[in-house]
Amino acid sequence: AVVSTQSTGNFMHLDREYSLLSGRNACIVHTYFTLLDIHGLGALNDVQFYVFMRKATDLNRKEIYRVFDMLDVDGSSSIEYNEFYLMVCILVSIQDHEEKKFIYHHSRTVFDLMDKDGSATIDVEEFEIFGLLFNLGLKAIRDIFNDFDVSGDQQLDYGEFKLFAMACIDRGKTLSKKEKDQAAAAAARAELQKIEKCASDYSASSQNGCVVM
Repeated sequence: AVVSTQSTGNFMHLDREYSLLSGRNACIVHTYFTLLDIHGLGALNDVQFYVFMRKATDLNRKEIYRVFDMLDVDGSSSIEYNEFYLMVCILVSIQDHEEKKFIYHHSRTVFDLMDKDGSATIDVEEFEIFGLLFNLGLKAIRDIFNDFDVSGDQQLDYGEFKLFAMACIDRGKTLSKKEKDQAAAAAARAELQKIEKCASDYSASSQNGCVVM
């Protein structure tokens, strides 16, 4: 999902150590939830949640309702504050490109969200909703699922999913180092181009007898 900063605010970020919102930001989220809860029921129905998600993300109607069903862990056909808070944390982690760290810190919560049938395992279809939120294509979802389905039973138990969560953070660190190396290499190339241009300009000036002594 692509997250709009208008919904989460550039001021709202997760704690780097625990991947949770600060107390101040949690109060802001609660106020926002109260404003959305126009009926004063302490919960959002599917229409209210759809309006929020259309504003906050680029997910389409079908995808938003799949997310709604995933978050409705108690089967009440509504989203209560704790479920809404979790959704906002996920959106903020995506906004800040910290989704891998969020998955690592909250692997049990993420796993339980996807386990819609309460079987203590997740199948490919349940795993797909994870990809919708965390910007994974269908092929990537299936490749990841197959990579971590150690038992080969087309189901991920929590132990297998935990391996995936740990791999997420490891891959995140690897990508981060790779990105830094690429940035350093690009800066070095740009500096080299400047030096070569200066040398070329100096050579041209020398040939034209325009060198100032």
